Order: sequence, then C-alpha cells, then structure tokens
Amino acid sequence: MNLHHVLFFCFFSALCGGNSGINIYTGPEGGSGTINCHFTLPGNRKFFCKNECKGEDILVQTDDVRANRGRYSIEYKGESSGRGIVSMTIRNLTQSDSGTQYRCGLGGSLVPDSFWDFEVRVSDELLDRKSGFIRTNIEGENVTYPCIDAVNRDRIFFCKGECKKEEDIFIETNGNRAQSGRYSIEYKEGSTFGLDVTITQVLKSDSGQYRCGYGRALSPDSSRTFSVIVVDAPTTSKPTWTHRPSSTSVPSASTPPPIISSQGVLLYVGLTLLVVFILSSLAVLIICIKRNPTLCGLRTRGNSDATNMEISPYENCPPVSKHEDSTYQSLSPASMDQDETYETL
Repeated sequence: MNLHHVLFFCFFSALCGGNSGINIYTGPEGGSGTINCHFTLPGNRKFFCKNECKGEDILVQTDDVRANRGRYSIEYKGESSGRGIVSMTIRNLTQSDSGTQYRCGLGGSLVPDSFWDFEVRVSDELLDRKSGFIRTNIEGENVTYPCIDAVNRDRIFFCKGECKKEEDIFIETNGNRAQSGRYSIEYKEGSTFGLDVTITQVLKSDSGQYRCGYGRALSPDSSRTFSVIVVDAPTTSKPTWTHRPSSTSVPSASTPPPIISSQGVLLYVGLTLLVVFILSSLAVLIICIKRNPTLCGLRTRGNSDATNMEISPYENCPPVSKHEDSTYQSLSPASMDQDETYETL
C-alpha cells in the first residue's frame, strides 16, 4: 500500500466511520421486531449476524430471497432502481438480546460488500408486544419527528401523553412555526410530511408517547402518536460505515422514523481535511528531499559524533517522480565525507 492509498483510506474512514455512533432500536420483551436495511446496490448473498460475525454469531446467511433459522429470519427485496432491501426479524425478544450489536449486509459476513450495524435493546416497559422495534435516541441529541400532512392546516399542536393536562400541551398555534423551551413545531410547505416537531437536548425523562397534528390537542382534526425512547450512549464505538455506499436503515413500521440531527459534523469534516492536507504536504516534502536533497533544501554535514541536517528554503524544487523507489541507501556516520551529499531515510 503506497502513501496515496494510506491517505485515501484515512480520509474515507474518518468521514464514514469516526464517532458517528450506532443506531439503536428498542423492542418489547416477548415481542418481535423487524429492521430494514436499504442498500444502493443489489446482491446475491445476504447475511444477518451479531458481534464478530464468526461461527455461531452468523445467524442467517443465504443466497435465496428468504431464509429462517430459529428466532431469526431474513428476506431480500429488490427494487426497480437496482437497490435492495434486507429485512431482518427477531422473534420472541428476550433480555439476552439486549445490548447486542447486529449487522445486516450483502456479500460475505467476514468481508461484506456493504453492511449496516445497529444495536438492539429489549424493554419490559413497552406493554404493546406488537409495537416492533422503535428507534431509540441518545441522551443529549436533537431529534426531529415528522407528523402527517393534512388539508386543514388552520391550527397545529404538539403535546405529550394523553394531552389532557395543560402542562402536557407544549404548543398550540395558528402560525407555521412556534417554540416553547426545548420543544418546537414547524410546518414546511412542499416537504414530505408537511409538519415536523423537534425536541432539543433530549433527556431520559423525555421518554414516553407524544402527539402532533392539526386542530386542537384535546380535539384534533388529524394527528400522529409516536413513542420516544431515550437511553445512555452505547458502550461500543464501532463505526457503522459501509464498504460500498448505503443509505441508512429504518424500522419496518408504517410510521416514518425520527430524523437525527448531526451537530459537529462540519467541524469534524474540516478537521479531517486539515489533517489530510498536512499529511499530503509532508509526504510531498519527504519525496522531494529523497529525490534531490540539494535543490529541496537538505544539506548534510558529517562529524565524528552524528549526522547534522540543515533545512534551508530553496525554490524550483524538481517535480516528484512518478515511479516509486524500493531501494534506499543506508549510511554510517563514521563513513560520511564532509563534501558529499547522502540520501537518508
């Protein structure tokens, strides 16, 4: 692997992996849950595994459209656009499933073509065993949930629980947007769902059921009820990047998933680009010195103790050779002549 490959790998890994976190889904104890992974490319072999994806950790692996193994099943659906959806189902969820990291993907489980990682948590507080997996939020995130669109948009609202108490009704407004503390609501003309609600800096105490919609909170014209689950950050920091580009996976539910904001992404990308620039400049300097140390500003002077290097600025550095050298000259300080220039590693 040459220097250019190393730089590219570092840059790609920093953007795609990093500390972007891992998606977490919570399911009801004793119930079942399905998660869909959307991939931009089709594939023949599909797999569903956990942890290190070796041996018994490979739950299901098949070249067929669907396959079952114990409590686990997998199904593949190809789209006309050439994209594919891998659906994984876990039945009869137990506490032993909680905290486990899973992976769905295409290709081999050890060297996949593309994959997506996620963590499963099991809760006994979810009374509805048919609720399936619910996207789980990390404490401190800003989270946006879409509401349904409607013809009558005279009044919009955002509330929690049964929305019968005044303190449970966060917002009721005739405008297109409003904010109350950490809660906000906004209607966007032409957007997919029209109405969005946002909770900033979510806390574990924010976990519960919410409702947003049109009309009044006590007597809505149309509304959507959704659950919010907030947990501590996962203990694992394994990146969720894919070998080939893949869109994010979403729960297999009729309601749309929440939209997680990406604070700090611009700063992270900027720092990554800065590191890549510094490494690239250093690489060019090293190659330049190796090719022609005199023109590039490297002078060596031998003495009885060690080799001293003086760096002085020079212009018109010759272009870097397109060929890589595999042989380097090793120097012994005792054999150095004061009038000669040597190449060093």
